[in-house]
Amino acid sequence: MKKGMKTLMATVAFAAAMCDVAANVADVRSYGAKGDGETLDTPAIQRAVDAASASGGGTVFVGHGRYVVANLALKDNVSLHIAKDAVLLGSTNKVDYSGRDDWFWAVVSTFDAKNVAIEGEGVIDGRGWASEIRSGAKNRWRDVHFYRCRNVRVEGVTMKAPGRWTLYLHECVDCVVRGVTIYSHANFNNDGIDIDAKNVLVENCVIDADDDAICPKSNNPDFICENVEVRNCVLASNCNFIKFGTASYGGFRNCHIHDCTLRPCAESRFRKWNETGDIPGWRRRRGPLPGVTDKTTGIAAVALEMVDGGVMENIRVSNITFDDGGVQTPVLVRLGRRRVKPGVESFLRNCTIENLRGRSASLIASSITGVPGLRPSGITLRNFDLTLKGGGRTADAAEPVDEAEQNYPENRMFGTMLPAYGFYVRHADGVRFENVRTRLYGEREERPPVVTDDCTDVTFNEACSFASGVSAPAIAK
Repeated sequence: MKKGMKTLMATVAFAAAMCDVAANVADVRSYGAKGDGETLDTPAIQRAVDAASASGGGTVFVGHGRYVVANLALKDNVSLHIAKDAVLLGSTNKVDYSGRDDWFWAVVSTFDAKNVAIEGEGVIDGRGWASEIRSGAKNRWRDVHFYRCRNVRVEGVTMKAPGRWTLYLHECVDCVVRGVTIYSHANFNNDGIDIDAKNVLVENCVIDADDDAICPKSNNPDFICENVEVRNCVLASNCNFIKFGTASYGGFRNCHIHDCTLRPCAESRFRKWNETGDIPGWRRRRGPLPGVTDKTTGIAAVALEMVDGGVMENIRVSNITFDDGGVQTPVLVRLGRRRVKPGVESFLRNCTIENLRGRSASLIASSITGVPGLRPSGITLRNFDLTLKGGGRTADAAEPVDEAEQNYPENRMFGTMLPAYGFYVRHADGVRFENVRTRLYGEREERPPVVTDDCTDVTFNEACSFASGVSAPAIAK
């Protein structure tokens, strides 16, 4: 085991142990909580949390009932235990969240605490449908937001229906998320788990999200998201399944996401990718997307996006399968200039995506692209077994590809299907294809498998195999 991984595992084990503070148990009903689904129980539960922390730590027990909560704040050495028959309901009254910037609104919103946990078999239901339903809208709340906390554990609970993201680890250090179930389709921007933190382990989670499922972020230029491991998760998304970015002001370092299964979402309320016309509240598009016939599809299986001036290095994504389809484009790697300030160093280098197997649901190829002056380097694609949808024509391959320097980084950002059916590589150095195999299904494909433009040192080993010409018979879903 590599030294960095040993350090990560030791750190997260320490974090989990430190969060196990169960000597004292405070029942929230003893502090006046009603659990009737109507009374605002934040003050009563907050009293229980404060008392447990003041006594040196303990468990705050939330038993049978439906407790209306807004901006509940955990304190040092406190575990919030939500029993199997208990639900924390996000307040539907915006006034209950007031008193702090709306970026920090959440059912459970915790600042500057150490040794804190949310555990149990209960539910946190954000009821985010009660906030404004619009992409980017303000005055919406998450289910859980930890900000600048240390030694955080979230285990066993179910989270659903936030007004914004579901679980946000924001500039935290030493975090464990284990066995969490997320169902997030109440509003726009319903990400699953957003990781802007250091020394993080996420494992054995099931996420069904309308937006990105697993999403490392970097919103602070002075804070690097690093030493993150995500493993053994089942992910469903109508956006990106695994995405680094889009916020990338500081950057990402030493992260490994592996052994995850991707599948189509259970529903798609907002992004109906197979429909024509604009979707209210979302960025304009001239739909449907090329080749997409199912509304429940995700944009990319793996997306590495650096567009705000940060740095990305030593990222590894491995053992990812999407045999059930639902993925429009297998891979998107983008080093761009959306919000890069003059003089700020920005790079994307030494990243590996390997052991990727699945079937695409669109005609939009994978891409590895930079822009003039910003070039991704040291990118390895290894052991790919991809069944890709055919149907591109010679005319599509001849279409010019815009630089799209300011565009939001997504598979459709260039406004075209791309000139290759498999991989389009531009403004990049040191891209290695090792044992990358493609086959085709659907209609005849006239585009070549790989197109490179302004690249150096793009190599293919002898194990690579790319289908071309007439495709294989269509694969039934």
